[in-house]
Amino acid sequence: MSINLRNVTEKQELAILEKEFPDIRGLLEIYPPEMYNTLLNNKDKLDKISKLMNGLSRDVVVSTMIMKCTDRCIYKDICVLFKNELAPAGYPCPVEKKVIMEMEFDIVKSLDIDRNDPIEMEMLWDLIDTKILDMRSSGALSDGRLTQIVEQKVGQAIVSREEMSPNVEIKLELKKLKHSIIDSFAATRRAKKKYGMQSDVRTLETMIKEAAANAEED
Repeated sequence: MSINLRNVTEKQELAILEKEFPDIRGLLEIYPPEMYNTLLNNKDKLDKISKLMNGLSRDVVVSTMIMKCTDRCIYKDICVLFKNELAPAGYPCPVEKKVIMEMEFDIVKSLDIDRNDPIEMEMLWDLIDTKILDMRSSGALSDGRLTQIVEQKVGQAIVSREEMSPNVEIKLELKKLKHSIIDSFAATRRAKKKYGMQSDVRTLETMIKEAAANAEED
């Protein structure tokens, strides 16, 4: 009977890795098994990477929302980093990242969002994304111009007409979408209340108190 000592040794090393880096399981689940040796040869990088993998879904969503910092930024005139020559050109905008983090916290708290519910989390990120785009459209309208002059050639003449700025139209559509998502959240909560699906601690405490009161009356 032959034993593949290499495989035995690799499994032992992986077991040691899991003890040394408790968060590495998430990385091992998606990493090609035939490439485990690469991980074993780069132990110095595993702690940071394995921790990042645990929150990867949220981080990816947030990073795709954030615009890159450039000198053409629509917030340039009000950005404290740009005014102090600290804007990280080419990198994700720190200001938008902070705004997104604060939005996430406030909306989750305000709507009592279940972070383990994938549908609610999808709606949450759609709402935040819409609010961020709405902010950008406001930034693009910071000069106060709601219309634009459009020139069109008619025969030999150039005809000018005034039209609503595309940024205004975008903003109005975004507001409709934003309120639609909020309405969806409200509808979900009304349905839960109607069918007795609330499961928060306060509701449970209320049910226990009511049951106790009813028992005393009987």
